[in-house]
Amino acid sequence: MKKKIVILGGGFGGTSVYRHLHRTFHRDPRVEISMVSETNYFLFTPLLHEVATGSLNPENIIEPLRSVIGCCLTNFHEAKVESINTKKKFVTTHEQKIPYDILVLALGSKTNFYSIPGAEKNAFTLKSLDDAIALKNRFIEICEEASEEKDIEKRKEMLHFVVVGGGPTGVELIAEMQEFLVDTLRRQYDPKQIARYIQCTLVQNEAEILTQFNPRVRTKSLRTLQKKRITVLFNTSITSITPTRVHMKNGKPLHARTVIWTAGIKPRTVLFDTKVPQLPNEKLIVSASLQLKENPSIFVLGDMMTIETPNACPPATAQAATKEAKTVAKNITRIIKGLNVKSFRYHESGKLLSLGQWHAVAEFKYVVFSGAFAWWLWRTIYLSKIISIRKRIKVALDWTFNLFSPRDISRF
Repeated sequence: MKKKIVILGGGFGGTSVYRHLHRTFHRDPRVEISMVSETNYFLFTPLLHEVATGSLNPENIIEPLRSVIGCCLTNFHEAKVESINTKKKFVTTHEQKIPYDILVLALGSKTNFYSIPGAEKNAFTLKSLDDAIALKNRFIEICEEASEEKDIEKRKEMLHFVVVGGGPTGVELIAEMQEFLVDTLRRQYDPKQIARYIQCTLVQNEAEILTQFNPRVRTKSLRTLQKKRITVLFNTSITSITPTRVHMKNGKPLHARTVIWTAGIKPRTVLFDTKVPQLPNEKLIVSASLQLKENPSIFVLGDMMTIETPNACPPATAQAATKEAKTVAKNITRIIKGLNVKSFRYHESGKLLSLGQWHAVAEFKYVVFSGAFAWWLWRTIYLSKIISIRKRIKVALDWTFNLFSPRDISRF
């Protein structure tokens, strides 16, 4: 009988596992590999902020999963996972039951609002392609409305944009937002109506931004944001968000009609038939080989898991997910060949952070540099990570046109 390998999730982790296993077991009659995903495309999430700010066409950062799967088209299921039966070994979706011998959980994460009143209802997020499109539409719509508003105080409120969360997503987004709102939109509106009133504020509940980066990266990034006239508030806790106010624990509320929440994530969850070991934040606890404790036929990677070994858990990044996927694929191969599994060891290749046109910061071990070369390196490396050559060319063309022409302000 065939060994049935089922991969849940079509993000960086799941797609990478599939591609590694497909190269190893394609045309092998002993193995059948299937993938289940809620969407029929792979999303290159590190470039979402560029879609939201008019730099990239939305379709250029997605890849049809059937193209990724290639020849094995019948093994893809576009469906939402409802539950996992570990005793009988099958996955239940809203349409069918899919049996497995080896299961890979890579469903990713969702936004964590930390139960703050009004945050989920009144704030925008940046986790999906729909989020990025909604954000771009919001920027354009609110500028159109502000251009017709006669009351100056209301206009200031409409043109105040607040980003909550000083991690990589929040910092990259607000840097691009400032350029899009001020440098691009001022060409399309009377500067006296729009550009002079635009204000971008970054709210961070800690003493520094980018706490997972080298201190020099934090300093350089903060300096760049300040040069762009972005206000950064430190040690500021949000207590509630309304359609027109951001209320804080200390200080007066911020008057703003556009709030974007990038302050945290939590793992996507799935219903199991038995109790599985997990942390209070719902992350599943796995062994050093990335297997679910007490269920070695189930591998978990990416934002859904934490490794039981102290200090061994990698960050929740695309880079870490692809490295975990390589280990998962190798261990599955070893299981099928009757060999012992090996432990995952994470070695970071480096960190890159975009801060707008011609600005970026790079960190490679103990070397930190910034400026135009770091920005070029950021774009070159990210371009190389896009799956198909066709999409790489489209992204490269979008970026090239942006060097000589304004960003697109069409509303979808």
